[in-house]
Amino acid sequence: MDKTRSGEQGAVPMRTDRFFAVNSAWYFATREGASIGPFENKAEAQQGLQDFLDFIQLAEPRVLSTFYASLHAATH
Repeated sequence: MDKTRSGEQGAVPMRTDRFFAVNSAWYFATREGASIGPFENKAEAQQGLQDFLDFIQLAEPRVLSTFYASLHAATH
């Protein structure tokens, strides 16, 4: 994974796989540091990530603010 993304400039940062399994359950990690799951398999986790990204893109700013605040509270 050594490609720059749209809008990126400079050196390519290290990237990791967003998907991981724990005890046969699959999860995906968000940029905010949250683990979302469990899913029955990696394909379902990939669909879950797409659904999450759709939510992030379509949510109103106040909904996103509440969501990010709850993520922050859950990880600290």
